[in-house]
Amino acid sequence: TGMIYMASMKAALYTDIREIQIQDVDYTSPEPGYLTLNTRCTGICGSDLHNYFGEWKPDLDFAAGHEVCGTVAEIGAGVTGFQIGDRVTMECFSHCGACLYCRKGLYNHCLERKWFAHGSHGGFSEYTTVHASSLYPLPDDMTFEEGTLVEPLAVAHRALAQSGATYQDRVAIIGGGTIGQLCLAVAKAIGVKETFITVKYPHQARLANDLGADHIIDITQDDVPDSVQDLTSGSGMNVVIETVGAARAFNEATTIVRKRGTVVLVAGYFEDLEVNLSRIVWSEAIITGSNCYGFSNMQTDFQAAIDLIISGRIPLTKLVTHRYPLDDIKEAFRIAADKSSGAVKVHVVQDEL
Repeated sequence: TGMIYMASMKAALYTDIREIQIQDVDYTSPEPGYLTLNTRCTGICGSDLHNYFGEWKPDLDFAAGHEVCGTVAEIGAGVTGFQIGDRVTMECFSHCGACLYCRKGLYNHCLERKWFAHGSHGGFSEYTTVHASSLYPLPDDMTFEEGTLVEPLAVAHRALAQSGATYQDRVAIIGGGTIGQLCLAVAKAIGVKETFITVKYPHQARLANDLGADHIIDITQDDVPDSVQDLTSGSGMNVVIETVGAARAFNEATTIVRKRGTVVLVAGYFEDLEVNLSRIVWSEAIITGSNCYGFSNMQTDFQAAIDLIISGRIPLTKLVTHRYPLDDIKEAFRIAADKSSGAVKVHVVQDEL
């Protein structure tokens, strides 16, 4: 299996609210069913920031980081289909393949679903542990940086798939962060009729423009419902994708969706919200969630994301605004947490890309 003989490795652990620091931790070989990756590139996700701010309870014992790309370094017992040195990317959870949901192809609802590293270190460490069910080989012509963006792109792909949007539909995206921008990119790639995105910062507006948004609304200057009213002559948006996770954003989504339209919630909600539900009654809008990724139609969202990147239809690396080595992870998190820094996607890079 290609054993690694190493006593310790560097890993970045949360130590307090807004505190993350490099520590020396034990290197452990993968358990049966798992593999260890030599981590090459890891993205800082919005959920990592929820942990960083203390809004979600972080794991203090193990490094986080689930937007990961690397090479296979060690293979646990019972794992087939991978070899040492393979370039791979990964989903953020494992699945059993045998429960009712897995058998129906709804493996993101697996009854045995576990966080990918499950009691070991994630991508903010020199080596990442991952379950075999989470792994995808990278095409030869895909960079590690692109491979690291497969995970958030798969989230966006599923959100659009959940919406059922087609070339006939006007699609609004609430929020100009990574997932919002990727939802915009997917909407453009599948050829929807018109795209509309709300942003808060000038750099988000510039990126949305680069990705081909038809309408960009700066929420610090313009009223979102009024803008949609004007743009659609009062009929509203066919599809709204909510990526922010705030009461204002939810209420905007239900206000701007057309009667019997669809709202997809893909935000990381971390607190109870006071929202207006009467609009849903009156409009008969469909409100649905989008949970990570699974199969959309006959293909996994992850494979669809890989295919979209390879096709060249999404200028993906425009999203990566900052890159830091693992030793500078404190600064990487500080920048990612401060949107006025111009950050969209911040990558922690452990090797030349």
